[in-house]
Parts: sequence; C-alpha cells; structure tokens
Amino acid sequence: MKLDIGIHHLRCFMTLAEEQHFTWAADRLGLSQPTLSRHIRRLEEAVGRPLLDRSTRHPRLTPEGRRLQDELRLLLPRLEAALCSPTSEAPFRLGYAWGLPVQLTRRAIKIIEQRHQLLIQPVRVDSRTAGLRDGSADAALLWGTVDDPRLKTVEILREQRVAAVSRRSTLAVKTSVTWNDLGRRCLVVNTASGTLSPGDWPRSATPEIGAETTNIDEYLHAVAARRGVGVLPASVAAQHPDPDILYLPLTEATPAVLHYAYPRSSAHPHAEILGRTLLRERAELAPRPPAEHLEMHRTTSAGNPTEASSNCFTSTAV
Repeated sequence: MKLDIGIHHLRCFMTLAEEQHFTWAADRLGLSQPTLSRHIRRLEEAVGRPLLDRSTRHPRLTPEGRRLQDELRLLLPRLEAALCSPTSEAPFRLGYAWGLPVQLTRRAIKIIEQRHQLLIQPVRVDSRTAGLRDGSADAALLWGTVDDPRLKTVEILREQRVAAVSRRSTLAVKTSVTWNDLGRRCLVVNTASGTLSPGDWPRSATPEIGAETTNIDEYLHAVAARRGVGVLPASVAAQHPDPDILYLPLTEATPAVLHYAYPRSSAHPHAEILGRTLLRERAELAPRPPAEHLEMHRTTSAGNPTEASSNCFTSTAV
C-alpha cells in the first residue's frame, strides 16, 4: 500500500495523543475537529490498524498507537529538523520575562548559531510563559515552576535571591536582610511573570501587597518609590542597576530556579538542542567565578550568585 502520509498527519496524531481530546487538540493545531478526525483516520488507514480507542469519552491510544507515539517522539523532531532550511530567515525566538543569565545564554546562542546556521533572537514577553502560550516565542527561559503540561521543561540553574529596597527605606542601613524581615513589609508583586506572592512567607510574617506590576520596569519603579520591597534572582538584579535601589543579600530564602521550556508538540526543530547546549555550557561555567557582579549595598561589593544545574537533559512536565 502506498503511504500518502505527510508530517501534518503525524503532528495531528501526536497532539491528539497528548491532549486525549479532539476539541482541545484541534484548537491547538488551528484545525476544525472534522479535519483533525479525517487526518487521524487517514493515518490509521496507512498503518492498517486502529491507533485510538474511541469507545470511551476521551480517546485513548491502542497498543499500536502507543508504539507509534514512542517512535515519533524521536523521529518527528529529527524529520522536521532535516526538512528545515538552514538558511531560513525566520529566527528562533527565545522568550524571557524577568531577565537572562547573560553569560550562559550568550555562550549557548553563539554555539547554536555557528553550528546550525540559525539566528536566535531573544525576545522579552511579559507573561507567565514568556510568549510560549500565544506562540510569540519558540522556547523560553522562565523563573519559577511552570505549571503547564503542554510544555517540556528542564531545570537549568539555581541561584540566590536578593532583596531590592529603596535607598530611602529603613532597610537601607542593613548589610543583609532575612526572609522574615521582608515578611513584615509591603511587597511589590509582578502579576504577569513574577514567581512570588505573600503566600510564600510563613503566617507569622506574611507581607501585604504594596503594589502590583506587570514587568521589571514597573517593578523597580515601585520599589524605588517605596511602595514595597522586591525580591529578585541575583543575576536579574545584576542586569538592572538603579541609583535609587539597593540590592541586599537575602538569607533564609529558597533559591530562584530557572527553567528552559518549549512546546511538547510541534516544537521548533532546534528547541531540544538549545536546551542541551544550555545545560552543557552551564556545566562548563560552574567551576568558574560568575562574571556578573552586583552592588549589594552602598559600598560596592560583588554579588556572586550561587547556581547549580542538572547534569542531564530530562524533560518533565511540572
């Protein structure tokens, strides 16, 4: 039998296998439900066996469907990469919201661009997934956990947090502050892409919300205006010096975690490759002193973020 099957049939199958719902899968693919059903039927005809058990409310994979899914997890990204023109003018869009660990990101981007002749364009998108959900980014570096089963995520690094306080604040006389110190203050919250809320403090020291913001610029303005204190990953603070803000060492705080994320289905052919490169370059940088420095108090002292990373690329849904 001649197999008249295209990549779009395979993408439809993989998306439906993940969603286990025709309406949701069709919505992700931008297709009508009847069109999606026809593509799946055509693939089943080519395979010669049912791929879905349609006797239940939500379609389930048959044994043959699970086998095909396992095979396509490896083969489909490689096929898409092979068919992607290396001279394509469309850049790979790497989304971020709060900020990037500059040295690590630039090293990884340089390697990918040289080896794969691909332009990688960092784009700031002030949303929880930095553009992944609306398609304005192909992959993203996200601080905090990523609660979206449609995305593959991998932990890239962990680093210390710092407190951001106004130079006019009474905290400005301190050389460091504790987590509970901030709990007795008003807190500036980023409602679009931030990772902290008053609920992250113990009940005995829960801050009130002093200001709500939607991006890093609004966030720092609110801190400088004494509407509340802020908490940032050290590398993010290092990229945003402000004459009206002090960044103080923060003790008793959990580390800030940076994840790399990309879509589980129809991902950019180089999405996983960039993730592996970020991890490999992070391992290379780990033994060396961080290159990014941070004014921690009114006397200029270097802040060295403590970062640790996984040593393997294991995609997990969180």
